[in-house]
Amino acid sequence: MRKDAQANAAISILDEFLDGQNLNIIFSNWTKNNRYAGSSDRESIRNMVFDILRVKKTFTSVLEKEKQPINGRALVFLYSVFYGLNLNEIFTGQKYGPVKLTDFEKEFSNLSNENINEYFGIIDNIPDFLTAQFKRSLGRNYRNAMRLLERRAPISIRVNPLKSDVSSILECLSSEGMKGKKSKTVRYGINITGNPRRLTQIQAFKDGCFEVQDLHSQKTIEDLPVNEHTKVLDYCAGAGGKILSIACSLNGNGKFYIHDIDKRKLKEADLRAKRAGVKFKRLDIENLQKYCCSFDSVIADVPCSGSGAWRRNPQQKWRITPESFNEILIRQTIILNEVKDLIKKNGYIFYITCSVLKIENEEVIYKFLSDNKHFRLLNKKDVTIDNHGDGFFCAVLQKKN
Repeated sequence: MRKDAQANAAISILDEFLDGQNLNIIFSNWTKNNRYAGSSDRESIRNMVFDILRVKKTFTSVLEKEKQPINGRALVFLYSVFYGLNLNEIFTGQKYGPVKLTDFEKEFSNLSNENINEYFGIIDNIPDFLTAQFKRSLGRNYRNAMRLLERRAPISIRVNPLKSDVSSILECLSSEGMKGKKSKTVRYGINITGNPRRLTQIQAFKDGCFEVQDLHSQKTIEDLPVNEHTKVLDYCAGAGGKILSIACSLNGNGKFYIHDIDKRKLKEADLRAKRAGVKFKRLDIENLQKYCCSFDSVIADVPCSGSGAWRRNPQQKWRITPESFNEILIRQTIILNEVKDLIKKNGYIFYITCSVLKIENEEVIYKFLSDNKHFRLLNKKDVTIDNHGDGFFCAVLQKKN
């Protein structure tokens, strides 16, 4: 696909997103309807859309100031101006490209080229209603976090020690035309520094030799107090990334259970476990009662705003509302109360979010401890967003004798 055709695709995808449709569904439908598009085309279109959504507030503020409509074309136009792309290669007016530049667009691009900072001021690309929470939670790190959230997230993988080792995977990546660098902070982590597009297509991935996983997520799991005799339940397992990380780090020794209200996600967890060479037992809501006071550890990777990972999923920050955010806070407390009776004496709850907001992290934990005196806070950790990984919070709660 030519650049103009890719831009036109991005415009149509953004228009559907602005109409309120789910971005993942939009991409899926677009791919089905445009099978001629290769993987590199799909990646380029996806990157353009995600780059725009990371800074959508910056672009929409310009459009509001200029009294212009907010639509996919306007966002792609401002993106092209902001990054100094050749507008004549994009707005070609040809069959599969966007129509040629309007008089306003020509005038704006000429003026903005003279002083781009004047037209694209620094704006914090987060929902207005959460700004105060971000400032209160991040303090001096607030400005740096805002700028990081505007960029693409780093890509990293976790090597599966059951099937390979870091050195072998680095050689494998090199032979496949990809670049990687061993992490200095996590045992099995590799930071991908070049050409990550084919990661999940190579045989080593299909054989379960590694998984794509954020380095900070790996570090959060690596520091948990688990051993090879652990009986652990991942209560909000989703696709099973965190318990898979634990199981592999323990060489598959231990008993591993997964539960989630979304059974579609659990099917993906089953596939990943089979690929990695570990075994999970799935628990439905009906048989959870049989496991009262039976687990050494329960992972409560609760639903959250996802604010620590908005670089990876920028649609999430524009879909969240005060109402949905309040529902998330309620659900976090409900989940803690659901899992507290599944723990043995001296056992642990690992409360985890990919949020940087205190209202979802420390404050939920302190309220739980206030209401449940038979638990104590053993440890808590805030992992900030940086150039190596996403933002996370983890609290280790221990059930007293």
